[in-house]
Amino acid sequence: MTAYTRADVPNTLTRAVAVALGGYGWTAETGTNRIVVPLDDRACGLPEPAARGDDLYVLWTGPRPEWHWGTAHPNAPAGGRTAQLLAYPADDPATVTAQILRVLRTGRALP
Repeated sequence: MTAYTRADVPNTLTRAVAVALGGYGWTAETGTNRIVVPLDDRACGLPEPAARGDDLYVLWTGPRPEWHWGTAHPNAPAGGRTAQLLAYPADDPATVTAQILRVLRTGRALP
């Protein structure tokens, strides 16, 4: 596993996750240290309001940088609360994709 710092998660990794999510019918926007998945009714594991028009934010963040997820924009007044995604190795697009799909399906990242 590559030991990424907060500033160096490559866009190629986030783009590879977006492409993999596309194979499951999900769209995603990517950028440095982030993947944003627009939610719809297929996100059956998330609370109903979140599954109707909000976004799933997957961010490379934290005191010891790692993947986290949340449904509120990180800069929103009520936002900023995230949960660990549990994607190890963190630089494997298939692992990150699988955990995002788990969150969409179950509302949690735990196995």
